[in-house]
Order: sequence, then structure tokens, then C-alpha cells
Amino acid sequence: MQLFHHYPQRLDSIIRSDFWHFELSIWLHTIARSFVAVFVPVLILQAGYPLKNIVIYYVLYMAFDVPLNVVARFLVTKIGAKKVIVIGVISLITFLFLLLELSVSWPMLILLAFTAGAYDAMYWVAHIFLFIESVQHPQEGGKDTSFLYIVKKIGGMLGPAIGAGAFLLFGKIGMLGLSIIFLVLSLVPLFKAKRLLDKPKKEQPSFKEFFKDRRERANFAIKGFYSIHIEAEETFIPLFIFLTFETIESVSVIPIIISIASIISSYTTGHIRGEEKRYKLIALGAALVGLVWVIRIIFEHPLLYYISIFAVGFLSLFIILPLDSNIVERAKKTDPLASATYRNIFSMASKLMFYGVLALLLYVFNVAFILAAISMLGVVILIQLFLLPLLHSQHQTTFTKN
Repeated sequence: MQLFHHYPQRLDSIIRSDFWHFELSIWLHTIARSFVAVFVPVLILQAGYPLKNIVIYYVLYMAFDVPLNVVARFLVTKIGAKKVIVIGVISLITFLFLLLELSVSWPMLILLAFTAGAYDAMYWVAHIFLFIESVQHPQEGGKDTSFLYIVKKIGGMLGPAIGAGAFLLFGKIGMLGLSIIFLVLSLVPLFKAKRLLDKPKKEQPSFKEFFKDRRERANFAIKGFYSIHIEAEETFIPLFIFLTFETIESVSVIPIIISIASIISSYTTGHIRGEEKRYKLIALGAALVGLVWVIRIIFEHPLLYYISIFAVGFLSLFIILPLDSNIVERAKKTDPLASATYRNIFSMASKLMFYGVLALLLYVFNVAFILAAISMLGVVILIQLFLLPLLHSQHQTTFTKN
């Protein structure tokens, strides 16, 4: 509870609001998901699939996910975001049942990938739309995004520890069963939030209309670059740790370390206002995270990887929190549902390209790490050579007019 002392003026009103019900739903969902998330590639590996097939699974997952985001957007306009979240949760529960009965066969792997893609598209488009709509004032987007990340990271810190304990005591059935219970519970506070806007208020803009502003294109390009880094971090680092130590416990520590580092970073980065300051922070974070990837490539030592996991967990918030704050603030001025949809499409499309490259290779770890480092360099170049000069020219134009 000490984490919330930074929000004394907001906490009382939040607890009594729909925003509180929504955040509680996210928290319960994050715990449920984090019981299992870090273990997914490990469980597929333990089921008997070679590393190459795990990469192919992720290619299929992203290939299903990208077009399903468009379906999710359509469904939100027709039946509402809450019902789309329910579809996403049902897809995730189906995925967990498949993971429980996982056998080595292509139909099973394809079905697993489809349910994972359906969950990601439905849940993330709908819940990001609801979050953007729940932000009352565009200028408060940074604080609210920071608060959302703290809520998620507290759940992300508890989940893996509980999940690993359930796995050790009751096996895979206990861990997955506990996850399903929490997923169902997460829907209760969501439907208690009566006043959350469930459908978009206006007609959806076309792709061209939404991206007519160059800053929009740059924000989502940065999101794509960042997604390559985070996918390498969340998939290949746990696999590397597991293949090194060959224990579930060694993997369960990873998201706990990330969550602690992220919580420390969330408050500071969430309070930075102004696009230019945020882009400078994003560039700094990307440069430092890129350096960590280079160090990992040069020095392959398990202890160093644990230290680097904390560093990346801390520094990644320098990128994603200011970026999402900018996206949320602009979404309030443009279109929340379109922003939620394209945010996920750009993220998953970049991951599809990432895994597509890895699927062609025999040894994936070093290449995955190199691609992650290059993606961070791409963020720095995009900001330094494109975004900051664009903002400076706009400021000069405004000054001249005044």
C-alpha cells in the first residue's frame, strides 16, 4: 500500500469510481496471466517441441493476431468493449486448457497459436480502449498511464511467485487451474463499472485519416521497435535461463525482478509532461537498453543476465511509459478505439517480422539479441533525426505566429 502514497489526492476518488473497478479487473487479470505467461515457452519446450517449433508457434501466433485486431475493433463497435474482453478471456482459458493437454502435433500447435492470438487481439484492443476512455483529461494521460503500470506490475510481481508455488506443489494442473479462477474473478469488477463508455462515440477514422499527423506515425513506429525488444526479453531470456539452470524456479524469479524494477521506475517517468521531454527520455532509455543487449551478446553469463533483467525492467519504463502517455494523450484528441487497435497491430506486426527472421535461422539466441539491440538503435535514430527536429520546427512556427 505504500506505493499509493504518491497519489493521496486521487486515491479516495479512484476507489469510489468506475476507474477503480476497471483497475481492479486489470490487476486480477494480470495476476492470472502472470501465473503462466513467463512459463509458456518453457512448457512448450517441456512438452517435447524443439526450439525451432517454438519460434514457428510464435510466427503463427502473431500471424493470427494481426488481422484479429481488426475483428476486435469491429466487435467493440457492435457489441461493446466489455463483451469483447469476455471473448478474450474465454480464448485465454481455452489456451490454458490446450497448454494443459499439450502434445506434439501440428494441429495442436496451430490451435494453441490461434487461441493465443484471439486472446491478445480481443483483450488488448478492448481494455486499452476502455482505459483511454476512462482518462478524464488528456493532460493527465501520463499520470493515469503510470498508475495503470504500477497496478499491472504489482500483479506481475505476485503472479509468478504464486504460480511457481502452485506448480511446485500441485504441478501444471494447479498452476493453470489457479490462473483460470483469477481470470473469471477479473470479470466481476469489470461489469460493476457501469459508467465506462463501452462503445466509440463517433464513426471510426480510416487508416489514412488516423495517420495524417507524422507524430502518430512516429509513435506507432517506436511502438513497433520497442515490441521487438520486449519480445526478445520476455521469450528468449526465460528460455536461456531455463536451458542454463533447467528449473522452473530459475524462470519464476524473472518477472518478479522486472516488476520490482518497473514499480521503482513507474512513478518518476509517468510524471514527465510535454512531448519533447518524453521523446528525449525515450531516446535515453532506448540507448541504455540497447547497451544492455550489447553487453549480453558479449558476456554470456547467467548471473549477469539476472542483473541485466533488473536493469532492463527499470530502463524499459523510460521508453514505454512516456510513449504510451503520448499515445493516450493523442488518442483523447483523435480516436481511442483506432489508437488501441493500431497500437496492438503495430506491436504484433513487428513481432511477426522478428519471429519470421528467426524461423529462417538455425541458432536463434544471438540473432534475437542482436535484433533487439538494433530495434533500440532504431528508436534513437527515429527520435533524434525525425521527431525532435519536427517538434523544434513546430515550436518555431508557433513562436513566429505569436
